[in-house]
Amino acid sequence: MLVALVVGLQYFIEYRDWMGVSRRVTFRTAPGPCTTVSEGGGSEDVKYIGNNIALITTGFNLESDVGAMKALDLTTNKVVTLNMTNAPDRPDFMASPHGMTTWRDPDTDQLFVYVITHPVPEDKIEVFEVSKSLTLQYVKTITDPNFIFMNSLVAVGKDKFYITRFWRFRQKAYIVAEWYARLKSSGVGVMYYDGHRAREVTTGSYLMTNGINVSPDKSMVYVAEFGAYKLHGFRRESTNNLVKVWTVDVETGVDNIDVDPDTGDLWIGCHPHMYKIMDFYNFFGFVNPSQVIRVKMRDQMVSSVEQIYSDDGHELVGSTTATYVNGKLIIGTVSAQTVVCDVKYLSP
Repeated sequence: MLVALVVGLQYFIEYRDWMGVSRRVTFRTAPGPCTTVSEGGGSEDVKYIGNNIALITTGFNLESDVGAMKALDLTTNKVVTLNMTNAPDRPDFMASPHGMTTWRDPDTDQLFVYVITHPVPEDKIEVFEVSKSLTLQYVKTITDPNFIFMNSLVAVGKDKFYITRFWRFRQKAYIVAEWYARLKSSGVGVMYYDGHRAREVTTGSYLMTNGINVSPDKSMVYVAEFGAYKLHGFRRESTNNLVKVWTVDVETGVDNIDVDPDTGDLWIGCHPHMYKIMDFYNFFGFVNPSQVIRVKMRDQMVSSVEQIYSDDGHELVGSTTATYVNGKLIIGTVSAQTVVCDVKYLSP
């Protein structure tokens, strides 16, 4: 009886810490002055494509509502919705756009963007060619039986990408139960799509794999295990299987990962209070705080982790992604704002 009581108490303390209930205060810090550049619909993922332009997915939610693709001009901080050509006549086209990745053809310089969407009953990857005028020309839709509820992806070739599976189920009630129960299981990890089919390329069990990206030389794959507050580094094999090299506990819910092409450092949007983002039905009316961390890399190993930005939800609600470029920090959210900060100081 005493043993059961001790085990139960230990689990209660661990669960409390996991939910972040003990973190009562989120201090507001910023690397410089910040400006809200868009509101409404959010900016779940952001990808910089050069020429001071970043692409944004907006409209992600669990109800599979139709969203859009936008572009942010860092010169003016103006955000515009992008036009699409040749788009299929489907009512669920671009339903709940989520993670995205870009790939540039080294021979033709054509830029392609791959976007995860969540129509019912299966996830789809919508593929577009990005024109010089920032019009999106629809190319194709990629489906696979293993695309259950995917989160993020990173292209390593034309129609070839690593993709994370966040949940085992699609129904909201099951999702809520899976999250609250912390169901860590195999099959919820990383898959590789080779242009024809997707297969699992990680071993072991994970709790809500989220952001994913590759090192500048594409030899390492970085994966955010959102539900476990962990960041993993995997070595790519010639078969495209992944072998875990290291794991770092970052003590926050890590979301999308952006890699600095020059330094190899990782910029990650995070959720420091798990219990607030778990209020699926807005029963408590929590406002989700935001956090951005910079994971400094040396020889593809983590050398340090530092907080760059944090907010209690007053300025930014539920940060999902962070992209640093040309002294600017772009921070996206699940369904609220997009913020751009001038970065006045960074540690060497």
